[in-house]
Amino acid sequence: MSDYTILLVDYEPRSIQQLQGCLLGAGFHVEVVHDGLAALEKFKELRPSMVLLEAMLPKKHGFEVCQELKATPEGKNTPVAIITSVYKGRRYRTQATHLYGCDEYIEKPVEDTTLVEICRRLLKVVAPVAVPAEEAEASTEPKASEPVGPITEEDIDQTLENLAFGTPDQNSAAG
Repeated sequence: MSDYTILLVDYEPRSIQQLQGCLLGAGFHVEVVHDGLAALEKFKELRPSMVLLEAMLPKKHGFEVCQELKATPEGKNTPVAIITSVYKGRRYRTQATHLYGCDEYIEKPVEDTTLVEICRRLLKVVAPVAVPAEEAEASTEPKASEPVGPITEEDIDQTLENLAFGTPDQNSAAG
């Protein structure tokens, strides 16, 4: 089993099953709790490598849980990713990252491979923890190298704009 433990905080059984299955399949150890207060308690007890936190939680909202975790000496350096199907868009992403301190903001639905890549990046996993068999067989092309330095919100916005509208080179070639 992996040296990396992810604390998964979610209340919805299907979501837990999908996320936990994906993370276990990638070789991570996963601990699950179902509400915000339990997340704070389990974090102190477990000291996980990372927290994957649903925004909408019973007993204490995920944004508040993130803020409280990041205010502790142990939580300050622990990656926290907020995942949501409700709070979508730049406004919520900005609040989550700038006001509440999360390291990543993920909107559901999220592909398993994308989730694993995000977790590996946040945990700074150099070598893959594990590669699912179908992923290894499907990928025969070389992978792009990781970006150098931190990814800024501007980088993300530019990438999203390029995906939505194409790059200037693609637009001039199409016209």
